[in-house]
Amino acid sequence: MKRVILAAALLTALFIPSCKRHDIPEEFNYKVKPEKLGVSAEKISSLDDILQGFVEEGKVPCVTAFIAKGGNVVYEKSFGFKDLENKVPARPDDIYVLFSQTKAIVAVALMTLYEQGKFDLDDPISKYIPGFSEQVLTSVGDDGTYTVVPAERPVSVGDLLCHSSGYLAPLTNKLNRILGSSGQGPFAPRGTVGEGVESNKTLPLGFQPGTQWNYNFDMDVVAYLVEILSGKSLQEYLRETLFIPLGMDFTAYYYDDPSLKDRFVCTYSKEDGKFVKSRMSGIDHLFDGPKTYAGGTFGLWGPIQDYAKFCQMLENGGEFNYHRILRSETVQLMLQNRLPEVNGGGEGFRFGLGFELFTHPDKKKIAPQMSDSCFRWGGAAGTEYLIDPDNDLVILYYISVRGDTGTYPVFLKAAYDLFE
Repeated sequence: MKRVILAAALLTALFIPSCKRHDIPEEFNYKVKPEKLGVSAEKISSLDDILQGFVEEGKVPCVTAFIAKGGNVVYEKSFGFKDLENKVPARPDDIYVLFSQTKAIVAVALMTLYEQGKFDLDDPISKYIPGFSEQVLTSVGDDGTYTVVPAERPVSVGDLLCHSSGYLAPLTNKLNRILGSSGQGPFAPRGTVGEGVESNKTLPLGFQPGTQWNYNFDMDVVAYLVEILSGKSLQEYLRETLFIPLGMDFTAYYYDDPSLKDRFVCTYSKEDGKFVKSRMSGIDHLFDGPKTYAGGTFGLWGPIQDYAKFCQMLENGGEFNYHRILRSETVQLMLQNRLPEVNGGGEGFRFGLGFELFTHPDKKKIAPQMSDSCFRWGGAAGTEYLIDPDNDLVILYYISVRGDTGTYPVFLKAAYDLFE
């Protein structure tokens, strides 16, 4: 399996046009006139109206959007208020809570260690984290009784990167809740991500490794593995390997400069039709807390342009800001489907090493203009990124609202409409 996936990645890389490998944008060009890319002022104005309409219709408190084609920034604007109560206008350099956008960054960090020969995707995770469970739950009773069978194979590193390990899957979490309520279960401390993984690693898996897709806490194990293989904290490794080389100057788990507080966007949820600040709007712990817990599932904050740099690096085949983060072959390897045909993610659902893919013919597109080469993910408060190599596009959409607002598909179609 490993050789087949690697061969497919190498073949794909060979057929990438030479201009994609050599003539790539190393920085964003903000000076281009949109008309030169076929984008009219009328279409820009129409997109403005759509985003402003989201705010005026009470669908979102604020929104920031970023669109680049071939590294040329066609659109970067904000609308609404990042703090509704104090009527603070949103700005493009605002700092948003990224939630699960953390996952792709940590996945890429681990793949830099893959390129160093530190591990193989088919390696069992127990090779690096001894004692990782090799039992699979078959039933859990309400009284905490349960049955298990041996895992058909150990959980691999690749399973964790594509959320198919069974680690902390629903059946496992049911058992964990029952045992925890009776004082028998492990309570994972939050001092470090390693402490959390060590507390949970012996829990039986929720399904046979590689047979299902379960979006849960696999990336915390990946984060811990980054620390084990690099010999550094995750925060340190991300700064050295990704953030500094790419110029992602304001992406972090924690912050030291209190003058940045004015740039943070409040996070909201809707209750009885009104926006209410969530507990995520409290940011003092980011500046004054212990600053030790940094995981792979969530935790990062940052502005839209920082993450756009990360996306453009992937679109470029692993290089941006005159730094190569990954080889193009490794990026292509990350974009190979790792899931079985039927996996619980929905019709045509495919997932690579950190990203949702759109290569299945039955996969429904978020916007009809998306190419099959697209890959994406997002965060729980409405931040979204999409990379479309065939159309040479990087598109990001940031709001800060828990729950589905229904606005992203409308925006994404309008973003593609700019170029039609």
